[in-house]
Amino acid sequence: MRKCLRTFLNPKDFYAAQRPVLRVSFVSGMTPFTVVKGPTDLMMLRCTPFGYINSSVHVVLFCSCYVNALLKGETITRFFFRTDISTLGDVLQFTIGITALIMTFFCSIFQRNKLIKSFHALASIDRRFKEIGMETNYKSTLHYNLLVMCTKVIITSLYLAVCLTVFISSDTYPSVTTWMAFLLPYFMMSMVIVLFLCFANQTKHRFHLLNKVLKHLRQAALEKRISPQRRPSYWHAIKIQRPLGIASVYSNNDKSMPDVVATVAEIQDALCEACSCAEDYFTIQMLTIVTIVFVIIVFNSYYVLDALLGSTSRDTPFSKGQFAAFFLCQATVYGFGVFNIVYGSSSLVRENDNIGPNVHKLLNAAAGTDGDLAAKLMQLSLQMVHRKVRFSACGLFSLDFSLIFTLVGAATTYLVILIQYELSMDESKHETIARAFLGNETW
Repeated sequence: MRKCLRTFLNPKDFYAAQRPVLRVSFVSGMTPFTVVKGPTDLMMLRCTPFGYINSSVHVVLFCSCYVNALLKGETITRFFFRTDISTLGDVLQFTIGITALIMTFFCSIFQRNKLIKSFHALASIDRRFKEIGMETNYKSTLHYNLLVMCTKVIITSLYLAVCLTVFISSDTYPSVTTWMAFLLPYFMMSMVIVLFLCFANQTKHRFHLLNKVLKHLRQAALEKRISPQRRPSYWHAIKIQRPLGIASVYSNNDKSMPDVVATVAEIQDALCEACSCAEDYFTIQMLTIVTIVFVIIVFNSYYVLDALLGSTSRDTPFSKGQFAAFFLCQATVYGFGVFNIVYGSSSLVRENDNIGPNVHKLLNAAAGTDGDLAAKLMQLSLQMVHRKVRFSACGLFSLDFSLIFTLVGAATTYLVILIQYELSMDESKHETIARAFLGNETW
């Protein structure tokens, strides 16, 4: 047991460091592949029949819970109050939620090769780093993945605790299928976000290593200009030995500066290709997540305002404080999920964009000293113009911090529309939309 724990905490390759995240996503049905030992005792990804069956079972289970809750006309929101606006919100959340679940599992099965290809590219890139004396710290990778997973578990536990406390304190007990239909979108969203953050962090780290190499080469070029009396052979071979404090067991490799820059260009191109494959895999899932979050934020904000400023909460067993706590907590955890996506994507893009300025700094430092190096740097600079890293949701909007501003502005606009609609509604017209969607039951 102690040996297994030691092996787990000291991963030796890329897949060993990613094993906790990939195993959890495999068990939860989000991916049909898992990490297994290859012929050479190195980890690799492999799709299994159990993975396909597990994903299919999860789809059937989740859809059954949604359909059962819809046929019963029972949602978590209807335990708080029942109006045509709340019913419209429930129908939208149900429709988007079940669509999101189906599309997420669809992507996990039919787009699996995209994610496998991106992970395989990262593992191959690590071998290229060794050629220039760099080594990825897989232990820190494992720690980051465990930290992300533990943080999600803590947030989910607090979210569940708040929800259960609100209902138990008011002696209200929804059915199991109602709870599952309410919580499944969040569980699905959390797993997708964890998988995306782990990929984004790994790619960002490798872009960071490229920047470290370029900074080290710039420092060597500046020393060459300051100390021209050294023999030319000294500057022809640059030993990448612990650049900026990064330890490496491959520090005995001697490479010329143009060769190092050429390797940096190849690694940057491979990283961009890995990001492109990952974007193809996550693009539909990100669109569904942002849509769910937007709908929840709009309607939950309306529910809270209506409860605190109106009289809706007087007809329910919940107090205004419970009302506000429940819906604000839900909006907060969903909004935090989108913030995680935006932060992970933006930090990755920013690290890649930093390569361009470092290339030109090195070019200025080496100006007039090495024509071959200058040619390689100009080629890398041109590559940076055409090989950009961007993450978007089906091309509709970019996953950067401008998305937060867009969501807040759009949510505010629709919130004002809902409030104006509620104020203009005549009492005799209430429940019209509810009956159209959920039947002519007694309200």
